[in-house]
Amino acid sequence: MERIRKYADPPLLIAIVLLLIIGVFMVASSSFTAGLAEYGKGTHFLERHIIFLLIGVVAAGVGYVLPLKVFQRLAFPMWALSMVLCAALYTRLGVNVNGATRWLAIPGTKIQFMPADILKYASIFYTANLCVIHRGKKKKGGFLPIVIVIGLSVGIVMNEDFSSAMVIAISLLGMFFISGMNFTEFVSILTMGIAFMYVFVFRVAYRMKRLTSFINPFDDIGNTDWQLAHSLYAIGTGSVTGIGYFRSHEVFDRLPEAYNDFIFAVIGEEFGFIGTTVVIALFALFIQRGFLTALKQNSLYEKLIATGIFLSIGFQAFFNMGVAVGILPVTGITLPFISFGGTALIFVMGMSGILLRLSRKGESK
Repeated sequence: MERIRKYADPPLLIAIVLLLIIGVFMVASSSFTAGLAEYGKGTHFLERHIIFLLIGVVAAGVGYVLPLKVFQRLAFPMWALSMVLCAALYTRLGVNVNGATRWLAIPGTKIQFMPADILKYASIFYTANLCVIHRGKKKKGGFLPIVIVIGLSVGIVMNEDFSSAMVIAISLLGMFFISGMNFTEFVSILTMGIAFMYVFVFRVAYRMKRLTSFINPFDDIGNTDWQLAHSLYAIGTGSVTGIGYFRSHEVFDRLPEAYNDFIFAVIGEEFGFIGTTVVIALFALFIQRGFLTALKQNSLYEKLIATGIFLSIGFQAFFNMGVAVGILPVTGITLPFISFGGTALIFVMGMSGILLRLSRKGESK
C-alpha cells in the first residue's frame, strides 16, 4: 500500500478501479438483449465499451503525467472550442436521439459524440484560471467575468441537456465558492439562478411536465413516466439481494437505456439493496477522497481543479442515481465509470487521472 501511496491515494484509486470493474460486468448484463436485438450479437455493446475503456485508460495516463500548467495554458482554447461544438448542436450536425439533440456527428464518418462531456471539464479549467487571476492572493474582483463564463457554459446546453447543465453549474459554482465568494455575490447568483429557472423552465409547460412527472411516476406510465416506472419496478423487484446476475427482466424492451442512463436500476434488480449500497459507498468514497485531495493542495489552482473534478463526477453520479430511484426529475445522464462508454467514459477517466496525480503522496504539503 505504501508503494501505491507514492503514486496515488490508495482509497481513491481503489474506488475508481472497482467502479470500472462493476461497469464492465453491468454493461455486459444490461446490454446483452439490446445487442442481440439490434445487431444480432449480444456482446456488441460490451466489446465497444471495452474499447472505450482502453481509450479511457490512455486518457487517464495522459491526465496523470501531463503537468497542470499545460491544461492551464490551454484552458481558454479548450473552453472556446467546446462552446463552439455545443453551439453546433443547433445546426444540421446535431443528431436527435430520443427527442433531445445532444449528439454531434462528424461529417463523412459514423462517429458521434456529446460535446457537453467536453464542456463539463473544459469549463472547469477556464473557470479555475479566472478565479486564480481575480481571486488569487486575497483579491476579491472578477465577479462579472466568472459569472458570465458560468452562465454561458450552463446556458448553451440547458435547452437540450438539463442534467449536464446542472452538473456544470454545481461544479463551477463550487469552485467559485471556495475561491472566496462573499455573501453579496452568493445572493446575486442565487437571484439570477431563480430568475433563469423561472423564465426557461417554470414558464415552459412541457419542461415543467417533464420535471414534475417524477412526483407521481405511475400517472402517465404509457408516456412521460415509462422510464421511471420501469426503473422503480426493477429496483423493487431486486429487493435486498437481487434476482441474480444476467437475470434482469426489465432489460427486455421495458427499460429504455438500460445500459446507459438507467444502469443503476439494473444493478438494483440483479443485486438488490446490497448491490446498490456498494455502488453508492464507492461513489461516497470517491467524493470523500476527492475532497481531501482538494483540501491538501497548497496552490489555489490545484484546489480548484480537484474540487471541480470531484464535484462534477460526484454530482453526476448523484443525479443519475437520484433519477433512477425517483427523487429527481428524469433527464438523461450517464452513471460515471459504470454506464456504457463513449465520450463520457473517456473524459471521466481522463479527469480521474488528473485527480489521482493531485492525490499522490507529496504532491502538496
